[in-house]
Amino acid sequence: MKFAINKTDLQTLSQHPLFWVILSLSLVITPHLGRFPIWSIFLIALLFSWRLLCIKRPHWLPPKWLLLIIIVFSSAGLFFHFGTLFGKTAGSVLLSILLAVKLHESHSRRDYMLLISLSFFIIITNFLFSQSIPTVIFMLCITLVLLVSMITINQNNAAIDNLTKLKLSVKMLLQALPLMLILFVLFPRISGPLWKLPEEDSSAISGLSDTMSPGNISNLIKSSSVAFRVQFKNKIPAQQNLYWRGLVLWYFDGQTWERGKQNITPEPTLLTSTNKIDYTVTLQAHQKKWLYALDIPVDIPEDVIYTRNFVLRSQHKITSLYQYHLTSSLNYKIQSDISPWEKSAGLKIPPQSNLKTLFKGQQLAQRFSQPEDIVDHVLKTFNREEFHYTLKPPLTPGANPVDQFLFETKRGFCEHYASSFTLLMRAAGIPARVVLGYQGGTINPMTKVLTVRQSEAHAWSEIWLQDRGWVRIDPTAAIAPQRIEQSLDAALDINESRPLHIQLSSSVFKNIFFYWDAIDNRWNQWVIGYDTAKQKELLSKLLNQRIIFSDIVILLLASFSLVLLITTLFIFQPWKRTRLDPVIEAYNEFCKKLSLKGITRESHEGPFDYSLRAIKTLPEHKNSILLITRLYSKLRYESSHSDNQLTQFKQLIREFNPGRTPGR
Repeated sequence: MKFAINKTDLQTLSQHPLFWVILSLSLVITPHLGRFPIWSIFLIALLFSWRLLCIKRPHWLPPKWLLLIIIVFSSAGLFFHFGTLFGKTAGSVLLSILLAVKLHESHSRRDYMLLISLSFFIIITNFLFSQSIPTVIFMLCITLVLLVSMITINQNNAAIDNLTKLKLSVKMLLQALPLMLILFVLFPRISGPLWKLPEEDSSAISGLSDTMSPGNISNLIKSSSVAFRVQFKNKIPAQQNLYWRGLVLWYFDGQTWERGKQNITPEPTLLTSTNKIDYTVTLQAHQKKWLYALDIPVDIPEDVIYTRNFVLRSQHKITSLYQYHLTSSLNYKIQSDISPWEKSAGLKIPPQSNLKTLFKGQQLAQRFSQPEDIVDHVLKTFNREEFHYTLKPPLTPGANPVDQFLFETKRGFCEHYASSFTLLMRAAGIPARVVLGYQGGTINPMTKVLTVRQSEAHAWSEIWLQDRGWVRIDPTAAIAPQRIEQSLDAALDINESRPLHIQLSSSVFKNIFFYWDAIDNRWNQWVIGYDTAKQKELLSKLLNQRIIFSDIVILLLASFSLVLLITTLFIFQPWKRTRLDPVIEAYNEFCKKLSLKGITRESHEGPFDYSLRAIKTLPEHKNSILLITRLYSKLRYESSHSDNQLTQFKQLIREFNPGRTPGR
């Protein structure tokens, strides 16, 4: 049995409608594969390959009972993997498997068209996970393939090559483009999603977690994805002042820092200077409720929750692009008098854990009388002794990770320094807590927009000092001041390997990244973030008047009708005289000559039926009529013919005279 496929077989296969259906389904599923379980990817690939082989070997098609078993076991596997069959990812996998199974039951044009229609739906599901520019471009390319597939399915025996089908698909897509733009700009915006899907833990977007343990943030540094962008109203603060506050961690179990219980401090105090900074944050979806603000926020939107830890919370999880306006102050004093709850939580130490660190903190409390001296001593220790700032710190397994870091490895990232410093302060009797967020950002010189990426994730400490309240202390600034004043790249050792995005951003390609960042920001602002407010703002500027809902509906209907009219006129071009095919034009002359003898061709009558009727009336012209009809059919309906045949066809019609007897 031979399975080799030669070039001729491939060309024949590429003309088969089912080949294009399988290709279309494969392409629309491809963006989902990174979220699919491994076993489901192999199953779908097997079903696609199996059906492809069955194009030439239909007897290999599986029985229906086997397909039913595949569906049952696949559904069970997805339920155990995701805990549901109707979430975004679980539903996408299930639909893909069902379509792969449906392929084995598809044999007619109707079945193929149904699969292509469902493929358009799968394209839409990709936008549940990403609405980025590359995703849109890829989806448009897949749409072209789907259009080519539809043409192939409906071409019957017509010989249309793939390049012609592609050109026709591009033309159809371009004709639909104006209508798509009108619908996007004018269709009334809807607050919130069109539907609510079950949440899945596996679909959460990467970002800061609400816990901190060794390795958490250093792993996040590898990501180049955008966390949020900031547009400042006036002057942009200096790099060392860009601390973006997100979470406050109170509880430590010896290995991991957590938020712990809710801060119940009654009416915590906040004193700020009059010099305030206004800015707008555009936050990427991260599937959590916390928001980020320049340390420390003062004026906040009404729908945002301001906690007693002076961090911000949204009413709902951030599942799409979210924009909010804030005012912050860089000079502030938090909680001049510490509350009993904060003092207790800020001094809590896990028993029988990291004993060397606890003993070191107690020694510092006995050695120095002032908390400021203890802080200064620890920071100088980080700076002068053999401590190193690195993206690849040694592992610190076991129950005493802080001890291992401070007294053995001495190599760590910001979370190591923040964790050890905070624990030392607590051991020395100074209330302390860990703050998570981001530090720094990159200013795009083209747009003056600050972009904060996941690689800018950071952790620092806050300690409570008499008459000064909660004070920010960043141990990383002692060991690697370049990280705070410049960037992560400047703080790392020259021989240490860096993630690719950090290498590229500091190379000759950085201007390209600025261009792309500017385009991506515009895309987020005006496409993904195009909501009711932006729609009314845009239309008000265009029409120079205040816009209400009824105006938008009227504009939509009028624009839609106008574009449809223009498109129709462009397609049919009624102002141009349609030039007939020379074959049809010559044949019409032949029919005109017969009609003069009373043999008029009916609208429903084919050329051969017409010729038989003409022969009955003019039997003496039988040979001429048959020859003209056969040449017409060949020239009109067959793909290959010569110029000589067309010349002969025209010559026969010119010489054809039904009023004269042949031979005279």
